[in-house]
Amino acid sequence: MALLWLRPLPVYRPEVRRATARAETVLRARHVAPYLTDVAAALYRAGWTTTEAAPDVQFPGDDRVVAALVLDADQAPAPAVVWDERYGWRTAASRRHPITKGAVPPSEGEGVRYLTGGITPPPGDVVTALTPTNA
Repeated sequence: MALLWLRPLPVYRPEVRRATARAETVLRARHVAPYLTDVAAALYRAGWTTTEAAPDVQFPGDDRVVAALVLDADQAPAPAVVWDERYGWRTAASRRHPITKGAVPPSEGEGVRYLTGGITPPPGDVVTALTPTNA
């Protein structure tokens, strides 16, 4: 019977694991960037932003992708909208700080409303969900 030499599994230091997690998060952000650009363009065409630029993506906690679009036009339905890879789109009550500290999702109310349509609804659906209805 032959003896098999078993090699021990590689042990990665904590900083290597953190760097790997951060790299995966950055790749997810790069993957979603074209979608966020399309939504920014749709909000610009709706007249709710004065610039068509894609939002800056943030990485709270190194393991999540979050982005905010400030709706700076006079007739905008909310001060800002925030996209979170876990929850999709929501409105924000503040233009200055649309993403809460640590990206903790706020409760609905006081200017915060979660938009339906899943994590990445089509840009037109985001505009429709934000459009005020006169009932």
